[in-house]
Amino acid sequence: MEDMVINGEPVAEAIADDPFSQTRLFKQDVATAAKKRKRVKQNVMGWLFSMWPFVGYCLFGLIPFALSIVLSMAELHNFDITEFTFVGFANYKWIFTDPKGEFWFSLRQTLYYCLSLPIGIVLGMGTAVLLTRHVKLTKLFRTILFIPNVCSVVGVSMMWKLVFNEQYGVINTIIAACGGKHINFLGDEHWFMPIIIFTTTWGAGAGSILFQAALEQVNRSLIEAAEIDGASSTKIFFNVTLPAISPTTFYVLTMNTIGALQAMANIQILASDGKRPLDSKTGNSVALTAVYFIYWMAFNDPYQYGLGKASAAAWILAILIVIVTRINFKLGDYWVCYDN
Repeated sequence: MEDMVINGEPVAEAIADDPFSQTRLFKQDVATAAKKRKRVKQNVMGWLFSMWPFVGYCLFGLIPFALSIVLSMAELHNFDITEFTFVGFANYKWIFTDPKGEFWFSLRQTLYYCLSLPIGIVLGMGTAVLLTRHVKLTKLFRTILFIPNVCSVVGVSMMWKLVFNEQYGVINTIIAACGGKHINFLGDEHWFMPIIIFTTTWGAGAGSILFQAALEQVNRSLIEAAEIDGASSTKIFFNVTLPAISPTTFYVLTMNTIGALQAMANIQILASDGKRPLDSKTGNSVALTAVYFIYWMAFNDPYQYGLGKASAAAWILAILIVIVTRINFKLGDYWVCYDN
């Protein structure tokens, strides 16, 4: 095959006579090596930036995850992990056979607390319906509704603790002014959990914002068709609007259920001495929800219960949350409508 010719000269001779042919700029292997080094440098920088979330997950997620499995089968009453004693499934057995049934009582209180879910959803949906009817100062009302969700849980709980204080609280002051007797809202076993539910539903603004966004995306042609057919506003809401926003309802229900099963912070602050009031029949704490009871066993009273029992209870609660969530998703197939 004949050599290529440039200006009447073979290519090889033309390159040899070119004074730049010996420079680094004209060497293909050098350019390829430079590209490889640049690519390696970019890959290294990418790995360095992306590894920190993984390191954080290992330190604060994966390692505690594995450690909790080990501790759930061990007896440990302090924070020196080298002193733990392997006991097998004894901690799980204690939870199921405890004569006082403290964990199951705390789980019952958690389910009682979950009554705040339907109340919060109804309030959130109701305020969303009102605010999507083109009322004045809509943005202001949205801001007011959402403010409780951006406030500190500790600060808000301390506020409610002052409001319901037996001696100088606002509510008892009003009751006394009306001629009534002071009520120990946070110290009475019958009043405590209803007050907790009330203070929780006060922060239903986040659900309201989500419902407002969903209501604005409802297909107007479906509503107009129902109006032409003579359907009332109530029928339109329950047969057209409610199915159209069912995915948002499902999301709010699922996330709030998981959050309710893990409730602790506001209850811990509002409880008297962290644990009172006590149930008159069993002597168990009315304030101890499942997560709060796990925290109490591990950090407030480790010498009586220990980190092993707390870890075992945490795993049982985690399994129950997974089961409840799975059931929720399964039931969602029957009422959630993704066609708008």
